[in-house]
Amino acid sequence: MKRNIILLSLTVAFILLITMLRSFVYENKYDDIIDLEDEQIIANEKYITAQILSDESNFVYNLFEKNLAKNINDKLNQQASRVFINDLTNIFKKLNISGVNVHPGKKYKKEKNTYVPYELEFNCDYTRFGRLLAELAASERIIKIKEFKFLNTPDLVRRGSGIKKLPDAKITMEIVTITLNK
Repeated sequence: MKRNIILLSLTVAFILLITMLRSFVYENKYDDIIDLEDEQIIANEKYITAQILSDESNFVYNLFEKNLAKNINDKLNQQASRVFINDLTNIFKKLNISGVNVHPGKKYKKEKNTYVPYELEFNCDYTRFGRLLAELAASERIIKIKEFKFLNTPDLVRRGSGIKKLPDAKITMEIVTITLNK
C-alpha cells in the first residue's frame, strides 16, 4: 500500500511538474507564432508590390529609352519609320488581319515631341481588333490612337440568313507614333 501511495504521489508530482513547465515554456508561443505569420504575410505583400513596381518602372524606362531621340537627325525623327511599319505588318500577319493598307502621313512637331501619323485600313472582327489594340499597347513605340471607325453596316450582316459567324468589318484607324526629343 505504501508503494502505491508513493507511485500515486510521484505520478501527481510528475503531472504537476509537466503542467508547470508547459505553462512557463510554451505559454505565449502560440500567440507569438500567429503574430509572426501575420508579419510574414504583410512582408510578402510589400515584396510583391515592390516587384510589380520595379517591373513597371523598367517598362517605362525602356519605353522612354526606345522613344527618345538624341538629336534632330535621329532615325526616330524620320518621316515614316520602316522598323515601325515592319512591326505593324508583323502584328497584322500574326493576328491574321486581311486587307491592310498603311498610309503614313506627314510628320509634325508639337512642343518638344515629333508626331508621325499613320492611317490604317483593314478588315477584321471584334476579337482580332481587340488583340490588335493590345499588341499596339504593348509595342515599344509610344502610340496614340486618334480615331477609329468600325464599319459593320446592315448590308454586311443579314439577320436570319443562317450565318454562324459575322463577316469581318471594315476598320479605319488613325494612329500617331510619338518621339520624345531632348
